[in-house]
Amino acid sequence: MSRLEELKDQLKSTFQSAWEKIQDSESYQQLSDKYQSLSPAGQKVAQAITAILIAGIVFYSPISQLQISSELLTQFEDKRTLIRDMFKTYRESSGGLQMAPAPQVTELISSIQSSLQSAKLIPEQIIEVNPSQSEGRLIPSSLQQAVVEVKLAKLNLRQVVDIGLQLANISSAVKVKDMMMQANAEMAGYFDVSYKLYALKVPEALPEPPPEPVSKKKPSQGSGDE
Repeated sequence: MSRLEELKDQLKSTFQSAWEKIQDSESYQQLSDKYQSLSPAGQKVAQAITAILIAGIVFYSPISQLQISSELLTQFEDKRTLIRDMFKTYRESSGGLQMAPAPQVTELISSIQSSLQSAKLIPEQIIEVNPSQSEGRLIPSSLQQAVVEVKLAKLNLRQVVDIGLQLANISSAVKVKDMMMQANAEMAGYFDVSYKLYALKVPEALPEPPPEPVSKKKPSQGSGDE
C-alpha cells in the first residue's frame, strides 16, 4: 500500500470517528429531532441553509487570506512608490546643490595668478603664490584637497577688498579661510596682505540606480481561432 493510500485511510478513519462523536452528542440529537419534525419543505430549507453554512466555513479562510494578501501587496506597492519618489526628490534637490569639483593645486594657482593680473598688480606687489599647509581645525584635513597661500604687498584698501572678492569667486569649492593684514613699512596707507585659500574635496554625485525591471504580463489566451 502506498503512502498516499495510507494517508487517505487515516483521514477517513479520523472523519468517521469525529462524525460518530458528533452523532452521539446531545446537541446533534436535539437538532436531528427538530429536523425530523419539520415538513418536507422545511427539511429542504434546512438542508440548503446547512449547505450554505458549510460552504461558507470551507471557503471563508482562503477568501479572507486572499483579501489580506491583496491588501498587503497594495500597501507594499504604495510604500515602494513613495520611497522611490522620496529618493527621486532627494537626488533632484541634491543635484541642484551639487558643487563643481575643486580645481587641482596647479589649476588653482593658475586661476589665482590670472585674478591678480586682472587686478593690474605690478610684479613687486605679488610676493608669492605657493602651496601651503592648513592651519586650525575649522576645516578637517579629510575635506581639504589643496591649500594655497597668496602674499601681496603695498595694496590700498580698495584693492584688498576687490582682490579678496575675486579670489573667493574662483570656484564654489574654493574658500578664502584666512586673511592677514599689516601696514606696509614703506608706504603709509598701504598694506601687506596674506590670503589663504582652501580647495575642498567635493564628493561625487551618486549615480541614479537603474530602474527596476518591469515584469511582463503574459497575454491572455483567446477563445480560439474563429
